[in-house]
Amino acid sequence: MEDWKQTVAANLAELRKSQHLTQAQLAEKLHYSDKAISKWERGESLPDLGVMKQIADYYGISIDSLMRMPGESPAPAEDSEQEPKQTPEPAQDSIRRNRLLIAGMAALLVWLIASMIFVVLDTAVPELEYGPFLFLYALPVTAVVCLVFNSIWFNPRRNFAIISVLLWSVIGALFLTLYKYRIWKLFLIGIPAQLIIILWSRLKPVGKTERRNENPEQ
Repeated sequence: MEDWKQTVAANLAELRKSQHLTQAQLAEKLHYSDKAISKWERGESLPDLGVMKQIADYYGISIDSLMRMPGESPAPAEDSEQEPKQTPEPAQDSIRRNRLLIAGMAALLVWLIASMIFVVLDTAVPELEYGPFLFLYALPVTAVVCLVFNSIWFNPRRNFAIISVLLWSVIGALFLTLYKYRIWKLFLIGIPAQLIIILWSRLKPVGKTERRNENPEQ
């Protein structure tokens, strides 16, 4: 069993290095943590069958190839009529660039809408006291937009930083809006909320294999 673990571990490391990927980059593509990837490559634990199928599909090989001794020619995927599912690196770069551009345009759209509303209100009601505060609330709305796109397309671990920006931008906007009341206590709310976000970010994702190892009776 240990020999089999080490064989799979060596193959996982060899395949990753052949694609010039870091453990963090592969973890992002598989939606796992880089610590899980590191454990797999050291043979401390093994990905479950579903994850091994996902890895094999990504590299365009069969699951059997992950169990071969390093250096042996990898077996082709089981369905020989299908093209390998791995996306070429140039195509991946283009996809990532397009996604960044779309996310950036969505964020800028928030500020465009805020600017349009401000111009209309400032023209129609020039005595409006809170017109400029529209831009204060554009920041937390932008954070929400970034949070959505990052959750869908990018590294979910960055969500914690975005949530922190969202938290403090909301508190800051409320404080400046109500500045004449000097509600400094708003910032006291942010301190425990930020600590919760930090502790939340420390939680480690646990794969099915690791859960089974922790609960052998199941």
